[in-house]
Amino acid sequence: MVGGGPAGSAVAILLARAGLKVCLLEKSHFPREKPCGEYVSPGCLSILDRLGLLSALEALDPQPIRGMRIVAPGGTVLTGVYPGNGTVSHGYSLPRYRFDALLFDAARKAGVECHEGWRVFDLIREGGGVAGVVADSEGRSRSFTASVTIGADGRNSVVARRLKLFAWHRTHRKVALLRRFQMPVDVGDVGEVYLGTTGYSILNPQGRGVLNIGVVVDQQDLPLHQAWERVLCDLFVAYPRVRGMLEGAHPLNAIRVLGPLACRATRVAGDGFLLVGDAAGYYDPMTGEGVYQALRGAELAAKTVAEALSNGGPTAGGLGRYAVCYRREFASKDRVCQLLQQIVCRPRLCDLLVRRLNDRPIQVEELLGVVGDLLPAERLLRPRFWTSLFWKRPLP
Repeated sequence: MVGGGPAGSAVAILLARAGLKVCLLEKSHFPREKPCGEYVSPGCLSILDRLGLLSALEALDPQPIRGMRIVAPGGTVLTGVYPGNGTVSHGYSLPRYRFDALLFDAARKAGVECHEGWRVFDLIREGGGVAGVVADSEGRSRSFTASVTIGADGRNSVVARRLKLFAWHRTHRKVALLRRFQMPVDVGDVGEVYLGTTGYSILNPQGRGVLNIGVVVDQQDLPLHQAWERVLCDLFVAYPRVRGMLEGAHPLNAIRVLGPLACRATRVAGDGFLLVGDAAGYYDPMTGEGVYQALRGAELAAKTVAEALSNGGPTAGGLGRYAVCYRREFASKDRVCQLLQQIVCRPRLCDLLVRRLNDRPIQVEELLGVVGDLLPAERLLRPRFWTSLFWKRPLP
């Protein structure tokens, strides 16, 4: 297992509980920072519950996120809560260094052989397939052989690159700048998205006045040869409400920069290997799909590996079932993300849709249900959903 983030740790936990011997390699040492919006969607909570980690997460006292507030470029505001069965659902926000450390520690407790500070730099090949990895730590190299090598090592996956499966998205070239601030006042329990003419800003409260703020912008719009402090300050000019909120606020960490964001793997499974989480592909952080995709993908990967090892071995055919399940699980959400990005980059259309949504609570519930990973993404791909936004009267 390469990568000790949510995807790698979750797969390792599930495989260890299935009675398999698991080795997990992480290049950093925990706790470690991770550039991220630091949002755990409502749909993640059922997966964490199945992992037996929901109570441990809640013991960290994360900030519940009960809905979203969307501010269109023209200033129109849309606020909605996550749908639930008779109650309001919620997600959580907390620093990734705490969330990731929780999962990594759970993997160790599950019996996983965990190695921190080991950087994978090559693969072991055998008979046309992958048979393990080569890693180094503090100047010494070591080979780790395995029946199945799982790449859960993020957007710049070494596993995907060595297999020549990695590719940046050709047109969607976004960069995110993120920072936590201590705010002078409490910032509530609703995540906020401020849509601009060239990008957007996302705000996630983390409790006790802490706010994680991210600004996402086209790579071509980033100024060259400037300090990140100045770049972030200049980007806030496009979001006067956010800039106003930061008066009297104090930064809590260094600016974290991530980009280009969108990437893909041409294949997610093959002879002796699987790719999970961001290593399998990533598009954009606006809908917060990263952690959910990591955890749900981990469940699919663990099930596939366990079945393959008990039925003929980890061949391309046996592990290929993961690719089918992966597409079935995430293809619609990926299409939704791309569709929303097409709307966001058209300010006038964005303003119009936000105004229309304010009069259509059913559609708002569907939108937040999909974004929160509570409802099937197909619901936002139906023509009826979009035509109803332009109907003179809301459809029943």
